[in-house]
Amino acid sequence: MATKDLFQDPLREVRRRKLRIALTYALTTPLASATLVITLLGAILLALFGFDLVGILFFLAGLCFYALIVLGTLRDTEQIRRVIVEELYPERSADLRKLRGRYAAVMQEALDDRKRIERAVRQSPEALQRVLAETLEQVGAITDTVYEIAFKSQTLEESLEPVNVGQEQKEVARLRQAIETTQDPYLRRQYQETLQAKEELLENVSRIRNGLERWQAQLQRAATTLDNLYSQVLMLRSAEIRNLTEATDVVSQNLRAQVEDLRATNRALDRVLSGQTDEEK
Repeated sequence: MATKDLFQDPLREVRRRKLRIALTYALTTPLASATLVITLLGAILLALFGFDLVGILFFLAGLCFYALIVLGTLRDTEQIRRVIVEELYPERSADLRKLRGRYAAVMQEALDDRKRIERAVRQSPEALQRVLAETLEQVGAITDTVYEIAFKSQTLEESLEPVNVGQEQKEVARLRQAIETTQDPYLRRQYQETLQAKEELLENVSRIRNGLERWQAQLQRAATTLDNLYSQVLMLRSAEIRNLTEATDVVSQNLRAQVEDLRATNRALDRVLSGQTDEEK
C-alpha cells in the first residue's frame, strides 16, 4: 500500500490518533532511544572534560543519526501499520465480561474471526501480506466498533426492562376513558398531561426497540462479513488469483463500506443514549 494511504480515515480524530501513534513509535524504538541517550551522554561528558566544540559536533551528529532512524522507521509502512492496528484497535477480550447473552456471542464470534484472519494473513506469502495490510486495519476497526455497538445496545436494552408495556397500555386506555367521563376541568387537564407522558413513553420504547432490532441485525452482518473475509483471504492465497492488488482493493473497499455503516450505527446509538432526536442531528 502507498504511504499516503496509511493515515487516511473519514474521521479527523482517527487520522490524528494514527499520526500520534506512528510518531510516538518511531521516536521511541529501542534503536532510536539508545541513539538519543548515547548522544546526550556523550555530549555532556565531552563538555565536562572541556571538549565543548567536539561535544557540540557530537551532539549535532547524534541528532542527525537519530532523525535518520526515525525517518527510516516511519518509511517502514508495514511495521507502522501493524503498530497502528494494535494500538488503535486492541482486542476486546477482557471487555467480554461486560457483555451478556447474544451480545457476548456476537463479540466472541467477531474476535474469533479476527484471529483466524490474522493467522491466515501471517501464513500467506510476503507479497500477499503486504497487499492485505490495509485489510487487517479495517478488520480491527470492525471488531472495535462491534464492541461499542454491542455494549451500547445492551445498555439500551437493559434500560427498557423496567418498562411494563402492557401495563402502560392499560393505563393509557384508562386515562382516555377518564378524560371522556370527567366533568372536572382540572382533573381533565391532569389526565391529559399524564396521558401525553405515557404516550411519549410508549412511542420512545417502540422506537428504541425497532432500532435495537436493526442494530442487532447490523452486528450479525458484521460478524458474517468477517467470516466471509476469512474465506476470501484463503481464496487470495490460491494460485487462481492473478491480480492480487485489484482483488484486495475490492475487499478493502467492501470493508471500508462496512466500517462506515457500523460507525453510522454507533453514532445513531449515541444520539439515542443522549436523548437527541432525529430532528436534532
